Amino acid sequence: MIEENILLRMMSGRRHGVIARYAASALIVSLTALLRYSLEGALHNFPILLFYPAVFLCALVFDRGSGFFATILSAFLAAYLFIEPRFSLRIGGENAIAVGIFVLIGFTMSATTEMLRQTIARLDESERAKALLLQELAHRTKNDLAIISSAIQLQSRASSHPEVREALDAANARVLVVARAQERLRGDGDGGRVDLAEYIATLCQGLGDLLRDVRPIAVRVTCDAIDVPSSVAIHVGLIVNELVTNSLKYAYPGERGGVINVTVACAGPEMTVIVKDDGVGCPDGVEPGLGSRLVRLLAKQMGGSVRHESVDKGFCTHVTLSEPGL
Repeated sequence: MIEENILLRMMSGRRHGVIARYAASALIVSLTALLRYSLEGALHNFPILLFYPAVFLCALVFDRGSGFFATILSAFLAAYLFIEPRFSLRIGGENAIAVGIFVLIGFTMSATTEMLRQTIARLDESERAKALLLQELAHRTKNDLAIISSAIQLQSRASSHPEVREALDAANARVLVVARAQERLRGDGDGGRVDLAEYIATLCQGLGDLLRDVRPIAVRVTCDAIDVPSSVAIHVGLIVNELVTNSLKYAYPGERGGVINVTVACAGPEMTVIVKDDGVGCPDGVEPGLGSRLVRLLAKQMGGSVRHESVDKGFCTHVTLSEPGL
């Protein structure tokens, strides 16, 4: 992977001036000739062999013209210095064929490298354009969600019915979950990814500040440091939002305090979300509300399952998600 990155940087790097490129190519070929001279004993029957990588390097680092120039200069030096009779350009027979093949391969190699360079440049430009479009889309989506959130808040404040206000506040919280994911969206080849640990930590902090009031309730988050597609982040965020909200609302009546532990862990293609509180627990026979049904629906969409259990002190929910995108 490191070697691939170095190669891509070499091929897509900034172009130098013509004189600088040709001078550097001449230097590379000259150093190759010195190396070939020092290895005369071992390479006596291979006068042109070492010049192949020199031509490739010039075409790779600079451009097609530098590769052509390096090919011609290499053929000249090889014919003049290492092919009998030396210090003359009188070559014939097999040597002439070898030099001709070298020039043909050198030109082909230089042209192919240039085409590859142009392809990489087009792909790089396309990736930058895609990232810019994704950033613009995320910005517009975030603004639209902010407008929706503001409208819901205004409607909630205007309502005189506590049940309606509670339902609108819950809907607004779910809109904000999606908005926070859009804020942390980063462009890549998959269309956008989100730092899940940062996203879940910020989400839980916001829920705690909004719903704990004066109660001494701490929301502690343990989340693997992974990047996930935005769709996965939104699903996980909505699940965590519902479970933590439920604990903050119902697990600590009055001025009771406690700790809500949120754990998000990945193991291969599976993700586990655990929300555990040390509150009053859940009485038997309680019908699941809208939040619980939403959690089950979200888990089902990601091929997962939900399991509730009462613990010695409090209540715990395990959500297992199985999704190729993880």
